[in-house]
Amino acid sequence: MLSPHLSDFCCIDPTERAKLIVVIDTEEEFDWSHDFSRQNTSVGSIRSIEKIQDLFDEYKIRPVYVVDYPVAFQSDGHRPLQEIYASGRCLIGAHLHPWVTPPFEEEISRRNSFPGNLPLSLEAAKLRSLGDLIGERFGSRPLIYKAGRYGIGANTADILEEQGYEVDLSVCPCMNYSPQDGPDFTKYQSLPYWFGKNDRLLEIPFTVGFVGWLRFWKDLYSLLLNFPFNQLHLGGVLARTGLLNRIWLSPEGYTLAENIALLRTLHRSGVRVFSFALHSPSIEPGNTPYVTSQTELERFFSQCRHFLDYFMGQFNGVPTTPLELKMTLPIGSGEVRAQVRGGPVSLHSLGIREGDFGLAGVQTASLQASGDVSLSADGSSFSFSGSGVSPFFLPRPTTLSRLLNALAPSTAGASA
Repeated sequence: MLSPHLSDFCCIDPTERAKLIVVIDTEEEFDWSHDFSRQNTSVGSIRSIEKIQDLFDEYKIRPVYVVDYPVAFQSDGHRPLQEIYASGRCLIGAHLHPWVTPPFEEEISRRNSFPGNLPLSLEAAKLRSLGDLIGERFGSRPLIYKAGRYGIGANTADILEEQGYEVDLSVCPCMNYSPQDGPDFTKYQSLPYWFGKNDRLLEIPFTVGFVGWLRFWKDLYSLLLNFPFNQLHLGGVLARTGLLNRIWLSPEGYTLAENIALLRTLHRSGVRVFSFALHSPSIEPGNTPYVTSQTELERFFSQCRHFLDYFMGQFNGVPTTPLELKMTLPIGSGEVRAQVRGGPVSLHSLGIREGDFGLAGVQTASLQASGDVSLSADGSSFSFSGSGVSPFFLPRPTTLSRLLNALAPSTAGASA
């Protein structure tokens, strides 16, 4: 997870249309310039979440709300999201802020604000506590994870695998948090890759990159951030002159022109999966440095709209979700064998909506299975044997609806 090999990166057809994933860090409001505190648990901004969701609905985007403990714990946090989730318009993931997530065993510090710096047992316990609470609030445990402060560590991959996660969104390319005792992502790219003991989990990094004439000398940017060059603010000079600019695919702190420039630059280099992200407190004025007034809020929403117009229009992109993407990506060479010990998991949490594949009753449907799965090296056949479903073998071509029909004995409440 922290050191992907070349063979771990997903092979994506360069002729494919660009895909967009939208991720909202759904969290409490707190002053980012102050110290971390267990008392900062206000989630009042979630009352406005429907406004940003309405915008996504216009573009048929199902965003991922990665939810932290204060949001999942308080009714003011989870109830607005429950309504959106129940209508099949979003996915719910987990977002771990250690300082406000039980058990509270660690000292509050900058170092411990990165979940991956905690002892294995404590990082695992906090994530399980958060996952259990999300499961209670939304009907199934989350399958998608994004570490607070992008703080993955040496034990995170094993924890995610053990707790049944499918996709991680924590990697923030081109960024170095090591001066704050966090991870160093300066050598990472905005490309999906497989990780875990059996390469079962998918990493979808946040889309961050460089634009400008000097973008191939990215190490220069890192050098300029260090003493004594940082005293001269040369990084800002390079950005303003268009020579070298590091950009996040976000409306927070970056302009529409910068977001579009990043899209074009990365697309030319072969990137086809883009992750657009923002923080839930930004949807009300006064909670983040990016939106401090009603005027800035209107500008914020306008920028989001214009970006989506561009991506789905002139850029000819399409929306997707992390779980949908994982289902479509090639999984490498050789026969794939795995043991399945899963469920119950709701169809809803997998991003399946009422009417998809001819299914009805999706809101209350769940899957549970235990057995052995194999996929041939050329991807031409898939077989499963075990309990919870009838043994079956599917030659290609096949459809997901036939797969769901084969799983019918283990479903509850779904009908084709």
